[in-house]
Amino acid sequence: MKRAEALSEIRQATDIGPLDGEAINEFYVLADPARDPLLPPSGVLRDLLYETPPPLRLLFASHPGAGKSTELNRLMMEAQADFWFVRLPTPQMLDIATLTHIDLILAMMETLYEVGRKESLIKDRRVIEPVRGWLREVVRETKVVRDEELEIEAGVGLDGLLAQVVGLQAKLRSAFSLSHESAKTVRQVLQPRIAELRQYCNQVLVEMTSHLNERQPRRRLVLIVEGTDKLDVAVARGLFVEHTGLLADLQTSIIYTVPLFLIHSADRKRLESYFETLTLPMIKTHTPQGAQFDLGWRVLREIVDRRLDIERLISSEALTLAIEKTGGVLRDLLWAIQRASQVARYENAEQISLVAMRHSLDQLKTRYSQSVYANTGRVDTTALYTKMQEIAQAPLGKAPMDEALQLLLYSQAVIEYNATGWYDLHPLMREALQEMGRLENVAR
Repeated sequence: MKRAEALSEIRQATDIGPLDGEAINEFYVLADPARDPLLPPSGVLRDLLYETPPPLRLLFASHPGAGKSTELNRLMMEAQADFWFVRLPTPQMLDIATLTHIDLILAMMETLYEVGRKESLIKDRRVIEPVRGWLREVVRETKVVRDEELEIEAGVGLDGLLAQVVGLQAKLRSAFSLSHESAKTVRQVLQPRIAELRQYCNQVLVEMTSHLNERQPRRRLVLIVEGTDKLDVAVARGLFVEHTGLLADLQTSIIYTVPLFLIHSADRKRLESYFETLTLPMIKTHTPQGAQFDLGWRVLREIVDRRLDIERLISSEALTLAIEKTGGVLRDLLWAIQRASQVARYENAEQISLVAMRHSLDQLKTRYSQSVYANTGRVDTTALYTKMQEIAQAPLGKAPMDEALQLLLYSQAVIEYNATGWYDLHPLMREALQEMGRLENVAR
């Protein structure tokens, strides 16, 4: 990925995925002062890792697209001499729409055994053979593999045993995505064995930690579970609230990414009895009183300038509108510029115009409007709009947390700033309400 010097290069330069590797050196902008100048989140994240007596158990929360994964990638780059990070990319391994504690622990165990095999951190057959026997029993009962696939040659070496263990774990995990019935069968078989599953996961963690300490005595193992911030309300509660103890009982430092609404829910007290919590606030573009927050604008402008030649490729008015209407949501800002660059190219223009940006933002506004929907039995769509009106008209953006606000935070129609319970409508959602006649004016 390189800085865009032409409209055709903007799509790649504004990729909305997290920055990693060399892209961090090229494009990363420290946004802490525009998020929380008193408690800089990236600094607090680093301090928690270094200063918390092991094992650290952390819930790291933010809105999707706020930069959480980029901050974790940056931390891993800077702290790799002191910590050995193992990443679990949950969305790539599991269906996050139906994720359960069983699925997650099994995926953790598979990842750990695979990494332990590759890095030669599992050396004791006594750690491998019991879990292999247990897995063979489970897969026979679930019928996810043929009996002949369970056999292994006599006298097989350590690597062969590990390969079969990892393979059997992968077979079980794949059943979750095959069909509802196969997933149900595997979960029913594993549920009464969940204590054994956790035990085997902890055994491999102890084994890996022991050999890591022999290799590098002061380097600590840290497991990072990514993608669990994308869970909807019911799935997130089922995982982190109903099975808090299970997820906190793993014998290593562990960082879970979690949805913002979970940290601001009535379940916070329970969560904080097991975990440290840290929120990555959104970059502020305005104050609670509605005045422009200049520092936030400068940070966002610099983020865009790192990725494309703003003097050549986007008009000043278009960039100003994009920053104003995306409310500090980095993913939205980059998406809007991406889509506006396509409009500019079809117009055979030399740069993104105000008209092209307005068209892009209108498309994004439609997506937000369509995301505001609920029919849970306790909350319906009318209640969501009532809540948005309440927040839009609150003098300082303060509103009591309830199920309607949780759903609005999930859809990001409402944004939380400063990690202090200051809420505001996404600027495009505010526009949509005004166009529907539900607000008298667009601005706070």
